[in-house]
Amino acid sequence: MTNRKETIRALLARANHATTPQPEAQTALALASKLMQKYGFTDHDFSSEPSIQDNSVVIQEVRVLGKYRVQRQNLLYAIALKHSCTGYRSDDELNTCVVVLYGRETDIFAARTLFAAADTMGARLLPRGDRSWRISWWKGFCAGIEEALAVTRQEFISETAGAGLVLTDRMTRAHDEMRANGPRLVARYASVGRGTAYSSGQQVGRGFGSAERSFGSGVRGEIG
Repeated sequence: MTNRKETIRALLARANHATTPQPEAQTALALASKLMQKYGFTDHDFSSEPSIQDNSVVIQEVRVLGKYRVQRQNLLYAIALKHSCTGYRSDDELNTCVVVLYGRETDIFAARTLFAAADTMGARLLPRGDRSWRISWWKGFCAGIEEALAVTRQEFISETAGAGLVLTDRMTRAHDEMRANGPRLVARYASVGRGTAYSSGQQVGRGFGSAERSFGSGVRGEIG
């Protein structure tokens, strides 16, 4: 673990050094961020002074633009739920879906980071077909990723004492904050056709990987 921290620290130092060329700095920062997410580190782990884990609930808006944005914002929401966050789809803007997320800042960061990776994966692997076929594929892709993350989360809970209570507490706090300060929400349900396209997307989504520590940053000592 120490070697991993030193590697990340060196990458951050290179990214922030005044003489580092911009492309090299961006590459170093991207790699450092990827390693931090993979091994469950946060900015607090690399600050010069020790800091207390912040478990307060924050609110963030995420905008999803481009094609198939409705299905992609559903993917963001599904990933957020697996990371003890909650939220809702706000009023859409021009060609943009707006998702409002509630949760710890580190949990939302983990969800947004994984969404960026999953969104890129989906765009790269989306097969050819008409719009209806591709929408069904995205739905299956989302379901497959939900299954993959659910397995990873359950493994983390099984291997980490007290993790189940902590994650449940995080979600409860996020829900309470949304109920207290969010708008009145109306549930909507949509049927999902499970044809060839859906099954294809679901199979791809099941192959999505997630570092188990993305669920567990700062697990100990949070309930109280």
